[in-house]
Amino acid sequence: MNVALSPYNQIYTDQKTILCFLHIPKTGGTTINYLLKSALGSRVLFHESLLHACGGDAAMDGFLRGHPQFYEGVRAIVGHYGVDHALVRQAPRAVLLAGVMRPSLPRIIALYEYIRCRPDHPEHAALRDLSLYQALARVPAFAAHCSNAQLRTLFGAIDPPGVAAALRRYPYLLGQMAHLEAFAARLLAACGVRLVGQVPRLNERREAPGFMPASTQPDFPAAMARLQVLNAAEIAFMARLPPLVAFRPREAVPI
Repeated sequence: MNVALSPYNQIYTDQKTILCFLHIPKTGGTTINYLLKSALGSRVLFHESLLHACGGDAAMDGFLRGHPQFYEGVRAIVGHYGVDHALVRQAPRAVLLAGVMRPSLPRIIALYEYIRCRPDHPEHAALRDLSLYQALARVPAFAAHCSNAQLRTLFGAIDPPGVAAALRRYPYLLGQMAHLEAFAARLLAACGVRLVGQVPRLNERREAPGFMPASTQPDFPAAMARLQVLNAAEIAFMARLPPLVAFRPREAVPI
């Protein structure tokens, strides 16, 4: 891969801060995970590995209380978890929350297509023979990703007061997927590492032979109309989101 990492002469967060990268599906998160792992090595903790260690998310609170050593030496925690997760709430040090966002409807379409071409995905069997519109109504595990899910993951809320409350509580670094390189460079700089070279694009959607693409399905317009309603808050937020922005409690500073 045409990417290199080297020490950076300006560190934006001190070495005690825990970077929590909240990986939203189909926003380039696998690429960011790879870069963080390359930069920080064993100092990166993966949410998925803790799931196996403690027996699932439901047991995470108690597990972390009984095993505080899991935070020792950790510089970043990455994975499919959100701001309200035990990994954030029980962090023994200050945290910096980071996430990449993508326009709501293209992200959902990409997720739908991705699941259909991955037989190992938990929702594949339920989704493979359904149109996007049908999947929204019949597969609750998929539908949960289709209603302001990015706002819920990053802020634990979809209403402006709830989002504002999260921004008052934690510092954030947010970027748009269309500007993934800029986000990656800024995120790694916060870890004292300079990004050099082209950022790899990992885990992109593969073709799914035999499946009718969402855009050609007869009920696709109905699905789009439904998704517009379900994601109204997120669409409004994205319309105001700069390509890259750092939020500190009580202020927002474009980068």
